[in-house]
Amino acid sequence: MTHRKREAARPLRNPFEYGRELGRDELVDRKDELRQVVRSLENMGKLFLIGPRRYGKTSLLAAAASVAADSGTTVLRYDAERYESLDLLAAALLSGATRFLASTTERAGALLARVAGALRPEIAYDIKDQSVRVSLGAAKDAAENALPVLVDVLDAIERMAEATERPVVVILDEFQHIIKQGGETAERQIRAAVQTHRHVGYVFAGSATRMLADMTSDPGRAFYKLGARLFLGLIPRDEFTVFLRGGFEQAGFTVDAAALVRILELAHDVPYSVQRLAHECWEGLRVDASEATAGDAPQLTVDHVERALVRMLQQEDAAYTQIWNSLKLQQKRALKAAVVEDGRALLSSDVSRRHRVPTGSMQKALAALDERGIVREESVAGAVRYVLEDPLLGRWLRWSQQLAAP
Repeated sequence: MTHRKREAARPLRNPFEYGRELGRDELVDRKDELRQVVRSLENMGKLFLIGPRRYGKTSLLAAAASVAADSGTTVLRYDAERYESLDLLAAALLSGATRFLASTTERAGALLARVAGALRPEIAYDIKDQSVRVSLGAAKDAAENALPVLVDVLDAIERMAEATERPVVVILDEFQHIIKQGGETAERQIRAAVQTHRHVGYVFAGSATRMLADMTSDPGRAFYKLGARLFLGLIPRDEFTVFLRGGFEQAGFTVDAAALVRILELAHDVPYSVQRLAHECWEGLRVDASEATAGDAPQLTVDHVERALVRMLQQEDAAYTQIWNSLKLQQKRALKAAVVEDGRALLSSDVSRRHRVPTGSMQKALAALDERGIVREESVAGAVRYVLEDPLLGRWLRWSQQLAAP
């Protein structure tokens, strides 16, 4: 095949996308997980979806919401992390419910008067997007009222769903932010409300895996056995390999199987990082193809992957340097230890000695890194391991700090 023919067959768009929600037809694998989330929505159940950042949790929720909406369910999906306070989240929830369940200002007013009068909602019509918008008068009173207001809004949405005879599902992503703001009081009050709801289903999703796992498995906590739990793990390597190979071969490239393994190894199989590295590899091969005149199709090799990684780390150098410079000395050493030791036995005396961090200081440093979302603690075969949320940050440390090779 000539270069000209390869160019004609090659898609213009890089198939490996990252940094946005994927559509339901773009998900890699996740068939079983999608089926479980959709069934929970259809059954108006309560589900805790727990998964680390960059594992595709938000895309999975978007896909499930799309499927549910096609069947006539009203889906209210909100990311709690985007709202600086619970009262703003509550206002957004009530406004969204009103827009979906009441098509006109008059109907909205009548519906809110019936189900949410105590919240003193204020209704306006947005001419620009021709939709009803609702703000909360009660939310203006005091910050300490934010949690009760949020619970009252959830109760109001339940009454709306009953009054309109419409199935409604509330999806709260990064749910841990609500609990961090409201504490165990939030757990108790939210459970007391939603356990009585029969016309609204819930998905509580979050990336604070240890926190949410503890919250839902401890018999002394309010959310214990409130609903089903779904832990989002890594995509099986076989499935990811098929996807990666297809993306390259559809562009006319050939693939060395070892190169695909290397992409997955460098990215620690984390979906976002795999897509990011594969994207850079694809762009490198596209350049190779544009510079060729004739002959065989460009081939993805391990060398291509290694060079793509360096290019990507150079692109991200400023961002990673900013993170690194924001850390205290012991935190830097703890982070290096997590990379070099593959996150294992970090509180042992041997590791503390090798990395010049006393065990007590190591524990505090790791807790600080966990709080900042740089590392997370997970249990593997009964042992504790500290994993970088962004595995490519670990690769940058090896590259920039010249740490020991993996």
